[in-house]
Amino acid sequence: MKKEYDWIRKLLMNEPRGHDVMSGALLTDPCHPEADIGVIYIETGGYLPMCGHDTIGVCTALIESGLIPVVEPITSLKLDTPAGLVEVDIFVQDGKAKEVSFCNIPAFLLKHITVDVEDIGTVEADIAYGGNFYAIIDAKSVGLELVPENASTIIDKAIHIRNIINEKFEIIHPEHSFIRGLTHVEFYTDPTHESAHVKNTVVVPPGGIDRSPCGTGTSAKLAVLYANQKIEMNEEFVHESIVGSLFKGCVINTTNVANMEAVVTKITGSAWLMGMHRFFYNEKDPLKEGFLLIPPMEHETEDVK
Repeated sequence: MKKEYDWIRKLLMNEPRGHDVMSGALLTDPCHPEADIGVIYIETGGYLPMCGHDTIGVCTALIESGLIPVVEPITSLKLDTPAGLVEVDIFVQDGKAKEVSFCNIPAFLLKHITVDVEDIGTVEADIAYGGNFYAIIDAKSVGLELVPENASTIIDKAIHIRNIINEKFEIIHPEHSFIRGLTHVEFYTDPTHESAHVKNTVVVPPGGIDRSPCGTGTSAKLAVLYANQKIEMNEEFVHESIVGSLFKGCVINTTNVANMEAVVTKITGSAWLMGMHRFFYNEKDPLKEGFLLIPPMEHETEDVK
């Protein structure tokens, strides 16, 4: 896909059809013998091993567009993703997907780091994997308030921190060497929603804010909490995004990734079908693959982003 058909990703994700934090999912035949459907996750920054909110969105679309047989109240699927097999349960009522839960690939705390960042100071971060690599950072420790009006400042600080971490630390998945480098920065703070335990803001590659609480970022956060004995098995954790949307998550099992302790997490959220679109590729259009008005990733990271 990346070598031969990347123009499709650019066409759909970039402006004017997309925007700086557009993401999507391409459906394929599965390679894994147990999977029902293959999924390739795409965004303006490239390709993702796994994406939680895209999984919730694509499963909602599969149900409500009639692309798969529907079983009420639960339709179960197995998705073949670049990160591994992901099992999904879709709660369906009157033909509508009310809620999507997925058992994510194993998540783990890779390491805790301390790094000096110019104009910010000493930054402490947990580097954790939940389908992508995250630097999980206390927002207050770097002088950030996680509110929409601070979006540009949040992005600038995240990119600066990500750049320094990628310069100074080697970050590689111990079993999948094509997954390498820090791509996401996840700031966290006290919640504002009465049901939430933590509020976050995730800066995604190359430089935009996730509007959701971030599914793989929630898995990474759960891995950190469990490793630090701050959450128990099957204890519900509610993550709030910068715009107030919520994901629920819990640790449902433990496992190992190479020689590292890891957790299996279940993430739950909802999505809403907004429309059906047709896009055209015009060979004569000088901007046929679109454009972005944001800088590219400062480092080449994984082969499949």
